[in-house]
Amino acid sequence: MRILLWAAFSLAIGVSSGVSSAETPAAAPVAPPVQDCSSAAHRRLDFKIGEFDVTGMGGAKAGVSRVESLLGGCLLVEHWQGAESGYGKAFFYYDRRAERWHTTFVTDDGEALVFEGVFEGDALVFRGEGKLSPFEGLHRMAWSPSPNGGVKQFWEVSTDGGSTWKTIHIGDYARRR
Repeated sequence: MRILLWAAFSLAIGVSSGVSSAETPAAAPVAPPVQDCSSAAHRRLDFKIGEFDVTGMGGAKAGVSRVESLLGGCLLVEHWQGAESGYGKAFFYYDRRAERWHTTFVTDDGEALVFEGVFEGDALVFRGEGKLSPFEGLHRMAWSPSPNGGVKQFWEVSTDGGSTWKTIHIGDYARRR
């Protein structure tokens, strides 16, 4: 049995009696399949790419955001820094099979929200259950381009299954020049 295992191992790594590695043809590297994320559906959220100063409700400074495109446009990553404290990351991607967007928000205190969404007009509207202290319940968040080249974020939470909604954040993302 050991001889059979050694023979299988030797063949797998290209070692055999009397044959040098110089004589063994090298296997051609196998390229991973190309993922094409250039479709119009994948590009619809590109308005979020860039660096932004963010104000919240009432015009108070909320923080700064930097959004980058990675993996050939298949993933957008937001790097968030709050004006007073807190930082986090958000990951956005389009699932071509389900024809839905997905996002996961992770904060520096270990909380996370996972949403999925679709475009409604020019706004990407995410929905999902979750708790982000102190907001627990059904979340609804919309991202849309602003006429001035920035981004608008509108975030609500419902504690009664969606019958009523409370606005918890309105963010105006002003593009840094």
